[in-house]
Amino acid sequence: MSNSIQQVKVIGPRRSKLKVSPLDINYLTRRPPWVATWWSAALPGLGHIHLGHYLKGLLLMSGEIVLNTLSKLNLAIYYSMIGKFDAVHQVINYNWLFLYCAVFVFAVWDAYRLTVDQNHASAIESMQEDRHLTHGSLNTWGMNTLNHRNPHMAFVWNFIFTGLFHICNNKLISGITLMGWMVAISYYTKLPKMIMYTVLGEFDLISSLFNPQWLLFFPSIYLFSIYDGYAHAVYNNELFAEEQAFHFDKLYGGTELKI
Repeated sequence: MSNSIQQVKVIGPRRSKLKVSPLDINYLTRRPPWVATWWSAALPGLGHIHLGHYLKGLLLMSGEIVLNTLSKLNLAIYYSMIGKFDAVHQVINYNWLFLYCAVFVFAVWDAYRLTVDQNHASAIESMQEDRHLTHGSLNTWGMNTLNHRNPHMAFVWNFIFTGLFHICNNKLISGITLMGWMVAISYYTKLPKMIMYTVLGEFDLISSLFNPQWLLFFPSIYLFSIYDGYAHAVYNNELFAEEQAFHFDKLYGGTELKI
């Protein structure tokens, strides 16, 4: 009886460097593990958003904000910062706090683990003989292409309002997530009114609007938006140069090109 020989045809590379859609550009690149770990410690979910795990980041971020609000953790932190330690035990809800701690520890650990895994995957992808780098995507939802971005504009637009440069950079999923929660925080903290009263010098009116429970969410999301927009603009430029070099190398061979 003759042995049958099966032929297996592998189509395309096993690992992809990047995926481009009208909603986002997601890619593999090497990152320091402590960066995502730090942002997850600042607010669970932010590290996952930075790594491109948007759904998991949204779930963890939303869970953190809900559990933090139910446990009154930010309010307890505020009272401890101003020395009112007796008020800490009066406001905090320990039942919700224990659930919050579980989410917090998992988010920090998982962000570190994912960064290490993605660094390994990025190293393996770069050593593949057959690679595929996509330049852009076009369909009825919109279009998105790799282009050179100005990282300084990431600072400017996200300084004006959280997530604006993410929208400009076609990172719509993370941009909408950050903008949505910033709108909610601004609403519950009356932040626009507080800024207006500060500009007008009416500082006495600010104390009646002050809401520390929601206000303490603001620094983490605001600063993360500025950093994440800048970092992804830099990564985007590196991808643009790599894709252009890869494209011309396929067309013209191993001639050295500087872009």
